[in-house]
Parts: sequence; structure tokens; C-alpha cells
Amino acid sequence: MAEDWLFPPDPHPYAGLLFIGDPHVAASPPGYRLDDYPKAILEKLAVSLDIARDYNLLPIILGDLFHLPRNNPNSLLVSLIDLFRPSYPFVLVGNHDKHEARLTRDVSLAVLQAAKVIRLIDRAGPVCSLRVADRHVFLGASPDWTPLPAQVDKGFHEAVIWLTHHDLGFPGYDAARVPLKEIPGVDMVVNGHLHTPKPPRQCGGTTWFNPGGIARLALSSHTRNLTPAVFIWRPPDPELAPVPLPHRPFEEIFPELTGENEQDSEQAPESLFIKGLENLLIRKTTEGVGLKYFLEANLIPDDPVDTYIWGLYEEVMHEEK
Repeated sequence: MAEDWLFPPDPHPYAGLLFIGDPHVAASPPGYRLDDYPKAILEKLAVSLDIARDYNLLPIILGDLFHLPRNNPNSLLVSLIDLFRPSYPFVLVGNHDKHEARLTRDVSLAVLQAAKVIRLIDRAGPVCSLRVADRHVFLGASPDWTPLPAQVDKGFHEAVIWLTHHDLGFPGYDAARVPLKEIPGVDMVVNGHLHTPKPPRQCGGTTWFNPGGIARLALSSHTRNLTPAVFIWRPPDPELAPVPLPHRPFEEIFPELTGENEQDSEQAPESLFIKGLENLLIRKTTEGVGLKYFLEANLIPDDPVDTYIWGLYEEVMHEEK
């Protein structure tokens, strides 16, 4: 088993683990947010790491550290390097951390890994052996689009915790791809990816947890009622305890919520049109040629919104000539 570990045993005696859900760090406000989002999300991460330090907890980021995988400003990366250097958190790879579904050397996570300020979990399997509250804990993981184990051999460990970033089958989540069931040998599965917290589900000897994200991204009635929080596990407690993070009221960071502009706050499949625009933004196609072909292929001529988008494109391209 020892040769399979991603990292060597961590000798530090922790009092517990701190789970930090999907920060989605970005230089520009994602979605409909109107605030200074970079400042807000970095402050939430700073408070989270302060909690970890003050209570001797191991910080674990459950994926989607970044909202865009590449081309994040150097100032943002430097801020994260300064923030992470003392705490050296585990960071699970999420779908937003990869470019074209691959983790390459030019993504922002690779910069933090090269700076040696994070422990990047980029493959499925055993991660590390830990001491938590005088217990031997086996930490394993399945990053985005990697398989979950059929079973796990605990060996001498008293608890096995498995990290995931998957579309798990919690009740009410229609886009689920992975059913919840017992994984022999695994005591807890802690999932990122789904931004709305879910009640824990017990399946035989395995309890499934979905803490939800610390960043409110969707303009929705679900998001209005969310309190951003991190979650602490302290053995022998079988549950995760929420710790609210400082945050502004929903009305101060989002426009007015109406029936017409409400988004699905779950991680439903994203619009191919929006994903295409995001990819064009990341690639920064020269002279708008790629954007022109993309719009011509996807816009509906008689749709008033699409007509407006095309008009904006022509106006911008005319000004640049």
C-alpha cells in the first residue's frame, strides 16, 4: 500500500480536518455578481485558513479553486501563493481547474504546485496517511472525472475519508451521474462540485457529505438562502460542523432576482453557447476571427437577443479597424 500514496505520511498531529468547498477564484465577477469578487473570495479563503490555523485543522479544498483554468492575472496568483504558503493545503482538481478537460502545465493550478504552496491531488487513489485527534486516518480521493474505488483496505487506519468532485446522486439533483452506495472500507465521502449543501446520506457503512461552495455564484432563490461556510470534522464525531464565513447580504452582491433572470444554482450542464464563449475568451482569438465563426454558427437570425449580440460584435470590430 505504501508505494501507492500520492504523498508521504503527514506527521503533524491535527485536531481535525477543514473542508473548503469550491472557491472559484477569479479576477472578474462570475455570473451576475456585482461586487469586488476577487477581494471577497480571497478574504473568505484567508478567514478559512485562519480557522484552520487557530484550531489546528488540516485545510482541504474540494476542487474548483479557480473559476477559469488559465490566464488568471499574476497578481491573483501571487496573492494565493502568499495565502497558501504557511498552510500548505490539499487541493483537489475540479472541472474548472482543467483546460479542455485536461490538467496541463499551463493551468493556474500548475503554477501553485510549482511554487510548492499546495499539495495537489491530481489522480485517484490513496493520498496520505494522517494523525487526526490521536487516530490514524486514511485520506483518499477521486478528482474530477476519475473513478471511485469499489472498496478500500483500511489496513491499520481507524477511519477512511474519500474526497470527490462528482455529480453525485443526492436527492433533488437531476444531473447526477454517480449513485450513492456503500463503499466497503470508506467511512466518509466528502464531495465538492455541487454548490448547494445537501443533507448527509448514510449508505451502509459509508456516509456521503456535500458541504457546498463558499462562493455564491448563481442568481437564484436557493443562493439567496445560503450562508457561506466551511465544515470541520473532528473525530469521533460522525458529522461535519459548519462554521459560517463573513459575507455580505445577497441583495448587495446580486441584481434584483426576478422570475426571468433566475438561474439554476445546482451544477446543471452548462449551455454549450456559454461554454463556447468562455473557451474563446480563454484562447483570446486574434482579431475576432474565431468569435465571428462561432457567432455565425450559433446565433439565431430572428432572435432579438442574438441580433443584439451580433450588433455588439460588429460595433466592436468596426472600432478596432
